[in-house]
Amino acid sequence: MTQSKTIGITGGVGAGKSTILSYIQQHYQVSVISADEVGKALMEPGCTVYQALVAYYGDVILHPDGTINRPKLAEIGLKDEESQKVINSIEHPLIREEILNQIQASDAPIVFLEAALLLEGNLTEICDEVWVVTANEETRIQRLMQDRGYTEENCRRIISRQLSDEAFREIADVLIQNDRKLSSVYRQVSKEMKRIGAEKC
Repeated sequence: MTQSKTIGITGGVGAGKSTILSYIQQHYQVSVISADEVGKALMEPGCTVYQALVAYYGDVILHPDGTINRPKLAEIGLKDEESQKVINSIEHPLIREEILNQIQASDAPIVFLEAALLLEGNLTEICDEVWVVTANEETRIQRLMQDRGYTEENCRRIISRQLSDEAFREIADVLIQNDRKLSSVYRQVSKEMKRIGAEKC
């Protein structure tokens, strides 16, 4: 089996990663792995992240039916920076291991790994390239308010807790500015897809 080329795609909340990935999936022969979806799957009863979290926190993070109480876990993480670091130290290595397994099992020539926490989850080193989707803060806030119903205050608080634009740019091999006309954004994406040898559907 030929080893897949792995492209990490990341960016701040509201930057429009999903829009870019949707276009790529519709037009090119690629596989997409979502780190968020992998994490959710591993939090199901009996799975590795579930077992590790319950071993550390006990039943306090469980619903009566034995599933993880995600709002309770989020509440613990939001208490302070150290609490979130503990949760990340439990989750991230296990999620990374499963992502590696899925990449190695893929028969697609190109795998896109979508991860908001690509850097924080130590995932950049398993990627051949990192693509960062970015947009100015006001555009991101408007998208979040419209698409998710967040207040402006909540949007700014969430954005402030993520990597800065400068930090994202430092890890970017390709920077996709996603606050222009979509036709212009898609042209850039198509150019990059051609460069990496992606085949159209």
